[in-house]
Amino acid sequence: MRWSRPGSNGMDKILIKKADGTTEFFKEEKLRNSLKRSGATPKHIEEIVSHIMSEIDTDVTTDEIFKHAFDLLHKMGGSVAAKYSLRRAISQLGPSGFPFEQFMSRVFNELGYRSHSGVIVNGKCAEHEIDVVAENDNEVIFMELKFHNNFGLKSDMKVALYVQARHDDLIKNNFGHYADSGKKSEFWLVTNTKFTSNSIKYAKCAGLKMVGWSYPSNGNLQEIIESSGLQPITCLTSLTTDEKNYFLNKNIVLCKTLEQKEHLLQEAGLDKNRANNALDEIRGLNELG
Repeated sequence: MRWSRPGSNGMDKILIKKADGTTEFFKEEKLRNSLKRSGATPKHIEEIVSHIMSEIDTDVTTDEIFKHAFDLLHKMGGSVAAKYSLRRAISQLGPSGFPFEQFMSRVFNELGYRSHSGVIVNGKCAEHEIDVVAENDNEVIFMELKFHNNFGLKSDMKVALYVQARHDDLIKNNFGHYADSGKKSEFWLVTNTKFTSNSIKYAKCAGLKMVGWSYPSNGNLQEIIESSGLQPITCLTSLTTDEKNYFLNKNIVLCKTLEQKEHLLQEAGLDKNRANNALDEIRGLNELG
């Protein structure tokens, strides 16, 4: 990693490379906010920010900054490092994207919806397989999920056009009669990463609801997931990559499931000590909220 003390230009002159290949000036407040949101204590936030600011140099990547902060949090103990890695943990729910569908369905169940994945809904001209349908007494939300293992990738306007065309066909059939009862019905394009500026411009004009990791400013994917209180197993630092894949292959995507069915940890080959460490990490995440 390229770390060295900044020169006389100051931290506001340090350029860092983002996951999508673009650059931006390093923002101390952005780092502070992400650490605070993850539940880090004020003392730990100051220690990590001070450490990174004393060593960062131009051309370092956002991924390198994340890994450095993550390693420091992990050494400090507790479950904060796991929560800090939530965005990257979501991108590890792959490669097929099906675990992401299951995860989002469970998220909306936790938020009070009756939610299902892989639902066939009839439009006027064709049948449509909807990734997630979430329904309560007042509304029905149809979701097209665009999952990316690489969170530097963005959903572009072609994706928005495709989803809007499906929306138009479904609405002509009253969303397959889901909306016959007078419930509010919406079609969302949801991605675990970001959208291009053109896709956002188009969606605003066409009236397409889009939800990405940090878009819109209110009601974005990060807020939706955090409000559910659910975490994917991929965020756990106490499990190896192979162990996480073992659970994903068995359609186990939630930390909550491992907490409720502790025997699954032994079935995956963890000894009693490591299983207890995983459960402690999960309980710590629950306390962080």
